Amino acid sequence: MDISGRPLAGKKILVTRPKNQAHSLVKLIEENGGIPLSFPIVSIKAMKNEAAVATLNQLSTFQWIVFTSKNAVDYFYRLINELGISLGVHKFAAVGEKTAEVLRHYGVTTIHVPNRYDASDLAETLKKHVSKNDKILFPKGNLAPSFLKEELKSTAVVEEMIVYKTEPEHNLDWSLISKTDCFFFMSPSAVSFMMEGKGISDYQNNMIYDKPIICVGPTTKTAAEKYGFKHVHMPSIFTAEEMVNCAISYFQGGR
Repeated sequence: MDISGRPLAGKKILVTRPKNQAHSLVKLIEENGGIPLSFPIVSIKAMKNEAAVATLNQLSTFQWIVFTSKNAVDYFYRLINELGISLGVHKFAAVGEKTAEVLRHYGVTTIHVPNRYDASDLAETLKKHVSKNDKILFPKGNLAPSFLKEELKSTAVVEEMIVYKTEPEHNLDWSLISKTDCFFFMSPSAVSFMMEGKGISDYQNNMIYDKPIICVGPTTKTAAEKYGFKHVHMPSIFTAEEMVNCAISYFQGGR
């Protein structure tokens, strides 16, 4: 297949998502002539604990259920199905359209989504719709920040519930780091897991810090900058499609 005329022709892009979640991103990179390098540094596992079970047994007391990731949606529904718990009448909010799509898959039709897909805008959206002393359930991963709880503490009662665990994957080909033209990060944990992994020591030189980094959103961008990367970029819309467009812009000279 001739890829010479495509915008990412021959560019090797490190994809740090779990393999089972990277298919659409890999396809986008390939369609634009890029070469995706699979480096699934993030491992995601279900997390069932007594606190979560106790919270779900009180699910009917919550007016809102809020999600900031697709993983949170999937693992939340997996858990309530496992426990045989049915949803009552709840209002739903999602950080972005991709997360909302997963909710629709589970039959939710009315979802509040902010115009800008980040936690800050989600908090502002909720402030407009939440009634005083509403109870909000916030299913999340163990490493997800408590930003929403802090932002809404004067407006509503936010209860966090851990439904999945994010851990570093250790069985990886670290030599891919030296072959990479561009890094794609979908979460702050992906950045920290890579930069603090045992295999990174051989590649922590100016070569790695001079390469472009494409981050899905502001918290991931902040994490990359914290580690000293010099060329950190972020799309204006926080989706995988726009990350690919951001990389195209970079390599075509719009740096």
